[in-house]
Amino acid sequence: MLYSHYSYSSEIVNGATPNAALSGYHWVMTNLLPQQAGLTVNNIFYRYTTEKEREDSMIVYVQNEDTLNEGQYIFRSVDDWTGLPGNTIVKSVPLPELLGSRFGDGSIEVEGSGTVSDATVIYSYRYDPCFNPQSDPSCEGYIPEIPEIPEPEDPLEDEYVQDELDRKAVMRNAEDEEEERESVEKNAEEVDEDFLEARLGLTSVITLETATLPVSALPSTYNLTLPDGVLPSGKPLKDSVNIAQSNRRLQFAQDKMHLDLVKSQYRRNTK
Repeated sequence: MLYSHYSYSSEIVNGATPNAALSGYHWVMTNLLPQQAGLTVNNIFYRYTTEKEREDSMIVYVQNEDTLNEGQYIFRSVDDWTGLPGNTIVKSVPLPELLGSRFGDGSIEVEGSGTVSDATVIYSYRYDPCFNPQSDPSCEGYIPEIPEIPEPEDPLEDEYVQDELDRKAVMRNAEDEEEERESVEKNAEEVDEDFLEARLGLTSVITLETATLPVSALPSTYNLTLPDGVLPSGKPLKDSVNIAQSNRRLQFAQDKMHLDLVKSQYRRNTK
């Protein structure tokens, strides 16, 4: 019974498969050859015994399918036993460093009369462990992998952060609207008061509570008393008060009241 073995020459690994025909005359190469990048098969050794009559025709094929060409063979050895008696054959077939990945299913097939027994098929191979330098950090030419650096997360994409920003934006908008409303209201008050002053020709606003008549404006009879306390009928009273001035102050009071009503309505509409 044969076993696979390895020998090392520098960095190149040389090896051989176990008997491919140990369990039958059809075998799968992926179960025999190491799955190494760049592995090549450089020799096939086989041995078997035939049982036949001399006069019978018999041809034996030891072969492997070609994985790249369907229906073709990457290796096929033909032994013609026609006219020969049964016997044992031993062969070693050198190969020109064929890629192991090209070797498909192997088999021993018989054409004609006769049988094959005690078959042995062994494949010799070699490979460079550093055929792909990235397979081992100790290989010459190995390039350390640069770990992927995750992209920094955008804090603005966080749901809670975004909610807080939206809330502050709403508060700022509300504050801006309040400031704008107060500014408009203040400007309206200033415009209305300036308008009244221009209309009445006054330099300051005089309210009804502070507006008083000067003493000189009172009639001369204001401090007189009637002898009997009775005002004679039919005698018109003379008043030195300036009627135009009184009308002007009355008009001012009315305008002031109208302005207050307008302001009150404006405040109600802007709230």
